[in-house]
Amino acid sequence: MSTISAVTISLLICVVAAALEGLFAGKKVKPFLEKLRKPRFAPPLWVWAIVGVLYYLICFFILFRLFRYEDNASPRYISLALLLAVMILNAVWNYVFFRLENLAYSFALSIFYSLVAVALFLFLWQFDYLAAYVLIPYLVYLFYAFYWGWGLLKLNPK
Repeated sequence: MSTISAVTISLLICVVAAALEGLFAGKKVKPFLEKLRKPRFAPPLWVWAIVGVLYYLICFFILFRLFRYEDNASPRYISLALLLAVMILNAVWNYVFFRLENLAYSFALSIFYSLVAVALFLFLWQFDYLAAYVLIPYLVYLFYAFYWGWGLLKLNPK
């Protein structure tokens, strides 16, 4: 695939995923977060926005690499499917967390989501070390997100 096509398709996928994430989260993100008791290590909303931008930069980079990869190896297609699954699960997590306001289900979903992200890393590692390395900061962040979600769950029992 040409560079222009890879950039265009990667950007389009990220824009659609971000729009879906916003749509699924709804308009009451800030009020919902404000009513929760948060762990002492919870960042302010603006930090979450930065995390979101970095997440989509990582996704864009990996998508671009996958679309530019010349070989039609199975790990490439599986990696693409796993990355798309991560992006869709991220949007679904927003729906469960912000719309349904269900901390237990969103925490359970985050465990599954993290496993899919680790699988993505393992498949990327088979053929594109750079893309795998770029994913590492997000995997490290997922440990924090897991701890944050657990803290929310404990502080806000229903």
